[in-house]
Amino acid sequence: MTIVPVNHTDRYAVGISLDKYWAGNVSRRSGGGGAICCYPGLKNWSEPVTVSWTWGWEEDPRTKAVTKPDESHTVVAHFPASGPHHDPDMHKDDSYVCVILRDIDKVDLAFSPSRSGCADK
Repeated sequence: MTIVPVNHTDRYAVGISLDKYWAGNVSRRSGGGGAICCYPGLKNWSEPVTVSWTWGWEEDPRTKAVTKPDESHTVVAHFPASGPHHDPDMHKDDSYVCVILRDIDKVDLAFSPSRSGCADK
């Protein structure tokens, strides 16, 4: 499955990973356009996974002083228990894993048949 990061916050995130699989980087309030290959999936989708990322540093635009340093975060998250939806029509099959950064310490995981579908979650 392909991994799609989505960010609903005002900070950019780098080094996003889903368990040991790199999921990319994502700018502020963006995502759903890029995708990283590949997440192998799980035998039991109800098992927890680890999501890690770093909120990038921020600086004062005038003085260039760092106002917020890099912040590394790791959370345990769960996929929807039923796992990805499988459909004979490949355009309806969930082939994307959405890693959705909701807040400074909150991540949701979802499935989608398209990259842009992740941005709508």
